[in-house]
Amino acid sequence: MSKNVTLFLTCSVISTFAFWGALAAKNPFPCFGIAFGIWVLFFVIASRRNKREAEKRYHERMFNEYMRAKERGSLRR
Repeated sequence: MSKNVTLFLTCSVISTFAFWGALAAKNPFPCFGIAFGIWVLFFVIASRRNKREAEKRYHERMFNEYMRAKERGSLRR
C-alpha cells in the first residue's frame, strides 16, 4: 500500500513539472506525452502489483483450506 502511495506522489510531481514545462515550451506536445505517459506507467505498475497481491491472497486462502481439510481428515481416523 505504501509503495502505491509513494509511486502516486512521484507520478504527481513528475507530471506537474511536465505540465508546467508545457506552459512555457514552444512545442508542448513532448511535455504532454511525458505527463500522460507517467500516469499510464503508474496504472500499469499499480494494476500489476494489485494483481500479484490478489493472487498471493488466493493461494494463501487455498493453502489454509487444504490444511483445515487435512486436519479434519486426521481427526476422523
